[in-house]
Amino acid sequence: MPMAMATSRAASLASLKNILAVALLCAAVAASFLPLSSAGVSLVSLTCRKTAHERLCISTLAPDRRSDAAQSVQELAVVALTVARNSTRDAVWRTTVLESRVRTPLERDRLEQCRALYSECLRATTTTIALVNAASYDAAARASSTLHWYPEKCQSLLYMQGVESAMEQTNKQVEGKLIASTDIVHLLLARRGADKFNLE
Repeated sequence: MPMAMATSRAASLASLKNILAVALLCAAVAASFLPLSSAGVSLVSLTCRKTAHERLCISTLAPDRRSDAAQSVQELAVVALTVARNSTRDAVWRTTVLESRVRTPLERDRLEQCRALYSECLRATTTTIALVNAASYDAAARASSTLHWYPEKCQSLLYMQGVESAMEQTNKQVEGKLIASTDIVHLLLARRGADKFNLE
């Protein structure tokens, strides 16, 4: 009798283990179909982790609510480029404000050049956004690769001028956002290349 009870208890435990194993498997399968944010890892985190400048990527995307609504890397690239474009527009405004305050014709001339650079950057960023939306990733990658040059050039123009420090932070912020958005655009290109390789 005791042996029969022991056998029955062992069978019950084995059955319970099987039930638990099946339950855990079902939970794992269900979790795999949940959105990334539900699994505790956001699309922003996963994307930025793959870029060359993770912190810049996160600082560019995280404050913008559109990042939370993004469903793909392509959408995140558009968000990042839009953030960068807004910063570029702010830089155009800042050069205009500073130009009215400078004391020398040389400083005024340099600020005019900076404003022209940022105006061109604004157009180039808008073009890049359109290319990403059209999934023309090769062209978008080429267009985005030179965007960071504009704030760098502005900063070099202002070197040793009285307004250098006044524009330095602006140039640095715009450059960081442009670099972050370029990284994400290049991720799109890399993913397309990987997909093409797998198909072949």
